[in-house]
Amino acid sequence: MITALLTLLPVDQTLAQLPSAPAPEKVEENALISQETGINYAPLQKLLAKQKWRDANEKTYQFFLKATGREVQGWIAQEQLKEFPCNDLRIMDQLWRKYSDNRFGFTVQFPIFLATGNRPGRLTTIEAYQDFGDRLGWHKGEDWIIFKENLNYSLSAPVGHLPAPRPEYLVTGGRLDYSNLAGRMVSCQLVSLPKAEKM
Repeated sequence: MITALLTLLPVDQTLAQLPSAPAPEKVEENALISQETGINYAPLQKLLAKQKWRDANEKTYQFFLKATGREVQGWIAQEQLKEFPCNDLRIMDQLWRKYSDNRFGFTVQFPIFLATGNRPGRLTTIEAYQDFGDRLGWHKGEDWIIFKENLNYSLSAPVGHLPAPRPEYLVTGGRLDYSNLAGRMVSCQLVSLPKAEKM
């Protein structure tokens, strides 16, 4: 049903019918410390409050590594994304949404991910993922942008453009990584799937 809806309606109209990101909750000072990992997200809050988007994007990646115990390795395995600490993901998302006036954040990206034909936790077509990248400004023409250097670190960026906390873009790995992250957003109850998508 959702697939048929996506093919029949323009993307903007489809987005209006998909679940939107929940309203950002107020982030209290003591809520900046993850109950799961003990990580204090105050440094990310300070960067976002000053609209230092590039530094905040970098800090988000560092926190991703720290939350998964992968600081030494410098990268995260797909299995670890499937088990990413829910409290940490929620805190980072709330901070991004609060300080960008709901333009940026993982749950802001999620309805666009669905509207472009992608599905949490499983691979779909490369074209669907490229369409997602086009909507976020990560993919232009025939190519993926050079990550970090060619991201738009301003509020004029497309909705959902940030965070993009990765050092580079790997076509297959990136598609599966994001699908796993989207699946984790669902299992952590940060977002919900349309009824037709629920298992």
